[in-house]
Amino acid sequence: MAPPNKSLLDSLGDFFFGESEVARAPAAPAKPAAASLKSALPGGKIPAGTLQLIGLQNVREMLGPRWPQRSEHIHGLIESIFRRKLDPTDVQYKVDEENYLILFTHLGRQEAAFKAKVIADEIQRLVAGDMPEQQDLIVTSNVADVDRNLVIEKIDSLKDLVDYVRSQTAPVSKTGVTFFDEAGGIQGDEQAPQAAVGAGPDLADLDQSLAGLFQKKTTATFLKECRVGFYPAYSLRRRGFTAFDAVAIHTPSDKPADMVNDPFLDKPEELPFYLDRYILTSGLLGLHRMLTGGHRGVVMISASFDTLAVSKLRDIYFARLKEVPGGLTKFIGIIVRNIPVGTPASRVAEVMAYIQPFCGTRILRIPPDFKLIDLYANSGGHGFATWLPPDEPDPAKIFQIMSTFAKRAALHRQECIITDLETSDDVSTAIAVGSTYVTGKAVAPMIDTPGVVEGLTATHILRHAGFT
Repeated sequence: MAPPNKSLLDSLGDFFFGESEVARAPAAPAKPAAASLKSALPGGKIPAGTLQLIGLQNVREMLGPRWPQRSEHIHGLIESIFRRKLDPTDVQYKVDEENYLILFTHLGRQEAAFKAKVIADEIQRLVAGDMPEQQDLIVTSNVADVDRNLVIEKIDSLKDLVDYVRSQTAPVSKTGVTFFDEAGGIQGDEQAPQAAVGAGPDLADLDQSLAGLFQKKTTATFLKECRVGFYPAYSLRRRGFTAFDAVAIHTPSDKPADMVNDPFLDKPEELPFYLDRYILTSGLLGLHRMLTGGHRGVVMISASFDTLAVSKLRDIYFARLKEVPGGLTKFIGIIVRNIPVGTPASRVAEVMAYIQPFCGTRILRIPPDFKLIDLYANSGGHGFATWLPPDEPDPAKIFQIMSTFAKRAALHRQECIITDLETSDDVSTAIAVGSTYVTGKAVAPMIDTPGVVEGLTATHILRHAGFT
């Protein structure tokens, strides 16, 4: 005889915690969810400790009658984020058209709250591209601890669980995360948990194990701590933002991911290749958002020289680029970085020939040494990107170095792009030496969708006499 259909909460228990023989037995009529969950759940707190609820109610309301047309695409974006951000042991469950539940199975409260914030922010960025205009609040995300007694005594369905988490949560904005103590009281606000400072840990924390804090992390775990944004590059000739540089930022340190030396990384030697693929995928997603939103620009995607020069790595990297229709290559630019010292021009020319079918713009990122321009000028690129010498204290010396670099690029009919400009003085120097593009925090803030220039001003970028 076939067993009766399970309730939603029975399914949740089986889905999250595994199905025991007792859990498969028919539930008691009086309380259909409790009987199976008593066997399926361990004593005390659920091991995951943290349950995230993602709500799309605001998205649905803002789209109104357009929701049926856009919902499938939006759900596809969210599920693609889950595939990238969640560990294999984590579980996500689509409750209905407006709500998702996520269970972190191997994270403590603080780690889960931080990870939930990263996921919510990523959803906010991607879903915003499907909205008619930017909104202050689109996706809601709340994190709560759920113990066994709560589930058994108060919750009879997935809807009850969603309603409970939402009712216990204070209003949030901009994908804020609220997490709770075991008694259900609010333990933090919409900011990610901060490191312990000042008085240090509470008395109850003195017996907590710290072993998990010092475990090695995989490359996948490191990448889940990162996010990709786009720095608008300003063209001094066209007097506008025409290119958008995809940059991976390590969220905990707020530094470019390729500049972070994480002592807990298990295999640091494999990070550059996977970081290149991470930037590539994020850059192509940004390209899709840009074009579907009716915007235009060139999405600049950087990759290390070794990724493009080693055949095994190159084939894997280009497999993703081959998925892009040929007519869209004009919107893609590739920046080749980390060229080893002493690399001959013929090797660089080979790499530029490899990437030529996949992009409309090819840039070499090199140190501010004009001799490298002479060496690589005929390798098949369109320009050279560099940065201000960080260890040179003399402004006059910096001006001389950068001016020579820009003049040599102009001599070879190449663009001169000066990046990582952090102050107004940096911008003034870059303009004065004769660069053709400038980018960095002092030029324009990082944005989520390339091509979106509304709100970006250029009044602080002076016009060079040579471009009038």
